[in-house]
Amino acid sequence: MKLNTDFFPLTQMAQRFVDQLAQCRRLGLSVLEASEHHVLIELPYSTELIGYPDTGVIHGGVITTLMDTACGSAVVSAIYQKYQSLEISPTLDLRVDYMKPAQPHKPVYGFAECYRLSSNIAFTRAIAYQDSIDQPIAHAVGSFMRISPEMVGDAFRQALMGETDTTIGAVSKTRLPLEAGAPSQSMPVTAPIDVQGIVKRATELNDFGHLLEHVPYAKFIGMKVERFGDELIFKLPAKDDNIGNPVLPAIHGGVIAGFMEMSAIVQLMVFMQTAKVPKVVDFSIDYLRAGLLKDSFVECRITRQGRRVANVNISCWQTNRKQLIATARAHFLID
Repeated sequence: MKLNTDFFPLTQMAQRFVDQLAQCRRLGLSVLEASEHHVLIELPYSTELIGYPDTGVIHGGVITTLMDTACGSAVVSAIYQKYQSLEISPTLDLRVDYMKPAQPHKPVYGFAECYRLSSNIAFTRAIAYQDSIDQPIAHAVGSFMRISPEMVGDAFRQALMGETDTTIGAVSKTRLPLEAGAPSQSMPVTAPIDVQGIVKRATELNDFGHLLEHVPYAKFIGMKVERFGDELIFKLPAKDDNIGNPVLPAIHGGVIAGFMEMSAIVQLMVFMQTAKVPKVVDFSIDYLRAGLLKDSFVECRITRQGRRVANVNISCWQTNRKQLIATARAHFLID
């Protein structure tokens, strides 16, 4: 798409910001518009992002990553326009309400705005959609911590201002094989999967990674799972492609959220013997400290369940189980 810098003068800077984030480059995120008021980002479809193999629908964690990135880009743009300075603003919390699944083989757009800047916090909201913003896939609200411009570093500042074309840190430049437009004969044909059969086989083999093998997004972020008695522990090995803050470096907040959401889905499939892959209704996450480039772990607790809806509390840590990097709460449709 041809950019009109007269209308959206911050687009190129916002794109350079997104390009510094390894996870965003791998997803192929493109900034279409950026101003002090809003940011619009495109996420192309890829089969590697599928979270529901029977339908080809992409994983909710990808939508979360898109909106987290759009909100973060909106904060960067708003701060730059108002103060003529660059800041890195980590996500404090993010709540996502999922209204309908994204249609397969079509791009998703994330529209975000930073509607309030205080001296310490930036407040944002975002909408994910495909054909029309009036028909949203998901809605999000999030807050971001403002950090002193001195924390940005010269290399990152120069990259955002276009003074250098290099990226920060040892990160991969690999992008997904993207697919756009209507499905073609070369695209894989989705078919119903036997969820209960897969869970039964995983239980018999005592290999719950067998479940993850059927979810492309789980393989995309490198997720693993092990069972200890009646407890499942989920693991996200340190991986350069998952970086969202190249300065620390730290894992992208959207990847952490996607990892936690997928963990909750597997927990429900195993312990509630669901006949279908649970569908996320809403997901609310609080980031307690930076998720550094280390192995991360998750445990889930099903706190409430009805006939159709389950509530799951999710905890994520790295080196110390008592020092959580994030907590989340989510509702899922299980019928």
